Amino acid sequence: MRRSMLLAAAISWSIAAPALAADPAQQTADAVRAADTAFSARAQVVGAAQAFREFMDPIDSLDFAGGPPKHGAEAIYQAWGGDQPSKRKLEWVVQNAWGAKSGDLGVTTGTWRSTALDGSGTPATGHYVTVWRKATGGQWKGLVDIGDTDPK
Repeated sequence: MRRSMLLAAAISWSIAAPALAADPAQQTADAVRAADTAFSARAQVVGAAQAFREFMDPIDSLDFAGGPPKHGAEAIYQAWGGDQPSKRKLEWVVQNAWGAKSGDLGVTTGTWRSTALDGSGTPATGHYVTVWRKATGGQWKGLVDIGDTDPK
């Protein structure tokens, strides 16, 4: 009896495990989490402005950081300082990710920290949400980026 119960459990698990592993929404969530993590890592190498230029959708993206929304990767790049040397270091960490079963949209949320490169002042911190869309070439591009600042 015990052996048959173990066998039944093993069969059930072997049938359910592939279905769980192939959950399209989870695969999409994992993909946007990876894209957001790569975005943050890239910002540490080239600065926030250039990273936003590379990871946000060239045409359709919107960035709501500091003032009216910026539309398109080039406008976002300019709003983040463009070609000027960066005065701040922006870091962020993904805390949550969700994905559409369709595999073409996802959302990440997390925390961010901005520190003056000259060591002056108190770092600013906050939370963000980024909506991601899979581009024609298969790469993930930020569609909407919204951040808020923690109270001082």
